[in-house]
Amino acid sequence: MPRQSQLDQDMSEWELPGLALHHFLDELRAEGPLAKIEYYGMPAYLVTSHDGLMRAFKDTVNLPPERAYQMGIAPLIGENFQSMSGERHRLYRKLATPTFRPRMVDKMDSYMMQEVADELIARFIDCSQTDMTRSFSLLYPYIVIARLLGIPRDEEEKFADWVVGLLHFTSEPERANRCRDELWAYLDPVIEERRRNPQDDVISQLIHDDVDGVKMDDALLKSHIGIMFSAGSSTTHDSIGNLLYALLSTGEWNRVRDNPDLRDQAIDEALRWEPAVSFLPRVTKAGSASIIEGVEIPADSFVFMGIASANHDASRFEDPHRFNIDREVDAKSMTFGHGPRMCPGMHLAKMNLRTTLDCLLERLPNLQLIESEGAAPSGTIFRHPAKLLCSF
Repeated sequence: MPRQSQLDQDMSEWELPGLALHHFLDELRAEGPLAKIEYYGMPAYLVTSHDGLMRAFKDTVNLPPERAYQMGIAPLIGENFQSMSGERHRLYRKLATPTFRPRMVDKMDSYMMQEVADELIARFIDCSQTDMTRSFSLLYPYIVIARLLGIPRDEEEKFADWVVGLLHFTSEPERANRCRDELWAYLDPVIEERRRNPQDDVISQLIHDDVDGVKMDDALLKSHIGIMFSAGSSTTHDSIGNLLYALLSTGEWNRVRDNPDLRDQAIDEALRWEPAVSFLPRVTKAGSASIIEGVEIPADSFVFMGIASANHDASRFEDPHRFNIDREVDAKSMTFGHGPRMCPGMHLAKMNLRTTLDCLLERLPNLQLIESEGAAPSGTIFRHPAKLLCSF
């Protein structure tokens, strides 16, 4: 689609599979570090350059990170650390994210993640082919987080349905509200039981941990479970699909199978090449205009952090559109953000990807992509393959 025709289309409808997105972003970046777009019928802006994005992520005055959550998912699930600012954000981020800290991730038993992967593979291993999106990547992260939370195994897929519903709060608000009500009704007795009888799971940890003498009340507990489950599961699902597409479409599957030392590099490169969240929304401060990259932007405007654009900025990455496991990295990938609001789940996400990749390479060493239709990641805010039809 010609550049102007693409800009005339609402960003919420962009698909732009594979390199189509990145070539389009090249055109926008060549015109300047900030592009004007449309989002759900409203004027919006997209930060396109790597340097500009680093500045934007650190500019918490003009682009307060909490405002996008306050206007987005918080009205559905309630206040949480992402919708808070200042000292309250610091306090509740500490309360909400102990499981995601590097030292806790290092202590985490990867056996559970391997077990989930093995269980899912067992469902299709006797077939000659399968859609890895539907059979594996769509299910794996929801089951892993359900087990971290201590959810009974026979209720894991019900939990996944609720969380997928929460993620559609913009496009399907009635479904999202129904899923929230059902999830909250389920969690109320679980929280009460864990309060009386703590278990070795994340819900018990959230209930009983305190920071500076402060603990979460029930409303905050449910909201934080909701944000952890929805944000953490969806981005892991997308990242697994994007990693598989990168390795299978470029012929690197066999190489990382035969060279385990390359696997962490392959994961890092896949996260740069096709980030699960291509554009992260921010909202400018209320009350007065903001100056972003030399452009005056009205108060309460959406500004999208162009993570995918920054990760393909040729001024920072050599031959950026090439998936290159041997890349000599001389710039920071922006996939997990930058500055004080970097993604708290990045260490757990990478552990998930490494455990998943090891298991798939061991169980499905001859995995091959047999159909290109739907395989290239598409979408904007969330980006992933629609289908990965593979033989093994």
